Amino acid sequence: MSAAPLPHDEADRLDALLQLDVLDSAPEQEFDALARVAAAVCGTPIALVSLIDAQRQWFKARVGLPGVDQTPREASFCAHALLGEALLEVHDTHRDPRFADNPLVTGAPHLRFYAGVPLQLASGARVGTLCVADLQPRRLDAVQREVLAQLATAAARALEGRRALMAERRLREAAWHAAALVHNSVDAIVALAPDGTVTHWNAAAARLFGTTAEQMRGQPIARLVPDGCEPAWEDPAALLARQPEGLQYDTVRLHRDGGPIDVSVSLAPIHAPDGRLVGATKIIRDIRAQVRAAQALSDERRRLAWIIEGTGAGTWEWNVQTGETRFNARWAEIIGRTLRELAPVSIRTWFEHAHPEDLERSAALLQRHFEGESDSYDCELRMRHRDGHWVWVHDRGRVMTRSADGRPEWMFGTHVDISARKRQEEALRRLGAELAEQHERLRVTLDSIGDAVITTDAAARVTWLNPVAERLTGWPAARARGRALAEVFRLVGEHTRAPRPCPVAACLYGDPVQGPVEPGVLLAQNGRDFAVEESAAPIRREDGAVLGAVLVFRDVTEQRRIAGELRYRATHDALTGLVNREEFEARLQRLLERAQQERSEHALLVLDLDQFKLVNDRCGHAAGDRLLQQVTKLLRETLRARDTLARLGGDEFAVILEHCDCAHAQQLAQQICQRLNDFRFVSEGERLRIGASIGLVPVDERWRTLGAVMQAADSACYAAKDGGRNRVHVWLDSDETLRVRHGEMRLAARLEQALDEDRFVLHAQRIQALDDAGAKLHAEVLLRLREPDGSLVAPGAFLPAAERFHLASRIDRWVLAHTIALLQAQPDLGGIELLSVNLSGQSIGDRAFHREAIAALTAAGPALCRCLCLEITETAAVTNMADAVRFIAQAHALGLRIALDDFGAGASSFGYLTSLPIDLLKIDGQFVRSLMDDALDDVTVRCFQEVARVIGVRTVAEFVDRPGVLARLREIGVDYAQGYLLHRPEPAAQLLRMAAWPGSGQA
Repeated sequence: MSAAPLPHDEADRLDALLQLDVLDSAPEQEFDALARVAAAVCGTPIALVSLIDAQRQWFKARVGLPGVDQTPREASFCAHALLGEALLEVHDTHRDPRFADNPLVTGAPHLRFYAGVPLQLASGARVGTLCVADLQPRRLDAVQREVLAQLATAAARALEGRRALMAERRLREAAWHAAALVHNSVDAIVALAPDGTVTHWNAAAARLFGTTAEQMRGQPIARLVPDGCEPAWEDPAALLARQPEGLQYDTVRLHRDGGPIDVSVSLAPIHAPDGRLVGATKIIRDIRAQVRAAQALSDERRRLAWIIEGTGAGTWEWNVQTGETRFNARWAEIIGRTLRELAPVSIRTWFEHAHPEDLERSAALLQRHFEGESDSYDCELRMRHRDGHWVWVHDRGRVMTRSADGRPEWMFGTHVDISARKRQEEALRRLGAELAEQHERLRVTLDSIGDAVITTDAAARVTWLNPVAERLTGWPAARARGRALAEVFRLVGEHTRAPRPCPVAACLYGDPVQGPVEPGVLLAQNGRDFAVEESAAPIRREDGAVLGAVLVFRDVTEQRRIAGELRYRATHDALTGLVNREEFEARLQRLLERAQQERSEHALLVLDLDQFKLVNDRCGHAAGDRLLQQVTKLLRETLRARDTLARLGGDEFAVILEHCDCAHAQQLAQQICQRLNDFRFVSEGERLRIGASIGLVPVDERWRTLGAVMQAADSACYAAKDGGRNRVHVWLDSDETLRVRHGEMRLAARLEQALDEDRFVLHAQRIQALDDAGAKLHAEVLLRLREPDGSLVAPGAFLPAAERFHLASRIDRWVLAHTIALLQAQPDLGGIELLSVNLSGQSIGDRAFHREAIAALTAAGPALCRCLCLEITETAAVTNMADAVRFIAQAHALGLRIALDDFGAGASSFGYLTSLPIDLLKIDGQFVRSLMDDALDDVTVRCFQEVARVIGVRTVAEFVDRPGVLARLREIGVDYAQGYLLHRPEPAAQLLRMAAWPGSGQA
């Protein structure tokens, strides 16, 4: 392919084409019409108005060639046509060597014919062609050639006309824009005659000065000058005579209402074509805000200088080009110098004191700032102190001025001692490393502990499970991750099997569980069930925001089974399966409270078998046991299903008849007597007749205490026996009952008097270590009441009254204060291992007592506190769990130890052990006394010892009264024993004196 050579006037031609401003413009009808006429006249499928620029030919109009609006210049036929003034006609492109291999010939659209006339402007520049083309060889006739030439001339004139129209349109638009700019300008624009009168006043001027254009037109601009200002500043002719090019100045002008306005004025001349001054324009800008800002900036600069001085920051100023440097006194002080010592200062002063290892980094940061890659220079580096050590400083600075060639000139900055922060960061770095190590240890620990652990995000979606949690839930960690916790941890009630709320909800949403919580059972994905105990805690950020929660739970299936058996054993008689005395009294107490609240009526029966001793003596104890079991069956058949039947001990039974009046209760009691009278016990062929004496007491609102109603029932039962046996005696309220009630009240008054008169006495009983280790004194403080006659009263006789009349906390205060005083009186506490003090349930729930006790113990000092142990019963701890945990934590902080007393006597001995941080566990004496005779008691004590070992506390067995029991306790592994076999209580002061004697040992 032969590309057309460039025309000799190519540069002028391209300039003319650009001035037409037509390239890449939208199609226009007049040019499209010329192309259609050319195609119609010449009978060709293709006609183009083509413009040739430096790289391409672009089609302003086209017929044919759909979708094509340009081609490369080197393939253009029109580039050849531009070289001449007349028509270029190619009859057959295949026969013309210039075009035979042209891509428009060899490829689409496969042109075979071309005819084009140059578009020559009036200047002579040929900017393009009007051409026709065909896909078949052909020739134009003379008429077609002439018409094509005329159409090309019309196209050239149309291009020039279009340019003129576009120029005129731009002029009009410029005028519109100028007018709009003046009208809509936020600055006041004023035109003045040479004498200073107003000829134009835009809307912004009207707003600024409060006068309309009509009011100001023809008025002298000098009327805006306030008194005291030079009016010559409003004489445009005089001003422009001195500065012909115009000038700018700031001044004050008046508002219509007389108020001053800070303004900036730009004055420019208006010249006639002959150069004469015919007027002037003023652009007046309201700079009141800038003036206020400048004043505020000045104030701010002063404040900033004060702040810099107050914060102790060093400052520096550096001329980057000359090296001139200025420091303030604080800059020198940071490195232990004075400005006098550093003089003369230059940038070398800085380099000489900077750490060599920090210079390269500092230089790189400076260069980035110089090149505009950062807003400021910001570098932390070390500077040598006068004493020789390195001081960490934070240098911040910014280039504030640059020379005309853009190079940085003056740079200003601050210099702050950050040595303390660096030391803190280093400490935090070390802490971070330690935390990372602890985190890894924690992860390994959580993977290996026996508890299951699940963590969630703030939306309660699972984020992590440890292996134990995977086993219990049946969910692999990978599958559980991202799932809702409720899907993975499916918890139901142990008895109801109803879905149970998860404690994670309370952590995340503040949705505490309402009412008592039923023990939970976890439904694993594999279909297994696990009894679990669970707890949850929120995971918080430092600002307190909740990030998620951690759920900890453990498999307590076996413990719950054992606890259930123990609870049953603790509340039921082993021989008959009936409710035992403790459980019976608890139920009766609840019934008394309901009777008080509801004024309801019930009945209590106490039943004692007649002739039971005879059966035991004649037939043996085994026969007696069978008799008791058969009587139990007979009583159950006689009583209603909702009635409570209990064996109180020996051959004594009791019945609670709820919602049963005295008449019906008496009928039922008579039925029992009759059935037992008809019953015959057969043993070894001998038929024995028995009977029952029954005391009946109406239970209603008159009864205030459990002891009173039980005493009345016992009295009625004895009356039945005295009346001839096998009969029912109904108790009647009498003077004797009132005397008992008044007696209890008098006892309470005596206790208050004893407190006032300091008539309590401290005794103590040793507690012996069963491993025979150590000779220090370990004892329990016991309380006695000294009567006015000198006799001593045991606590069992007065503590129930103290509890009922709310004197227990006062007595506890007395005991604790006198125990502390007793220890303080000892010359040496080295011989005392531990002295235990009992606290009542009232004191455990009394926060005022907590405060007083902690204050007294704190004042006593840590050495004394380490010799003290506080004993609380499991019932008191469970009843006041939150208060107990809080008080125990405070006592532990002072060095005291905590013992859980009467363990096993309650109904839920295991569930709370992990919540109570105790040190000693005292096994209730009811299990110790029968240890050698009752296999279940032996199992119970062994279970308690194993539980204590698992949770890491030591055990004490109470009521040890036989050598065999002591030996068995040693075999089981119990740590301490207490009882009459080992030591009978004696005055506490006497026991402490013995402990102080060298080599006294234990009794």
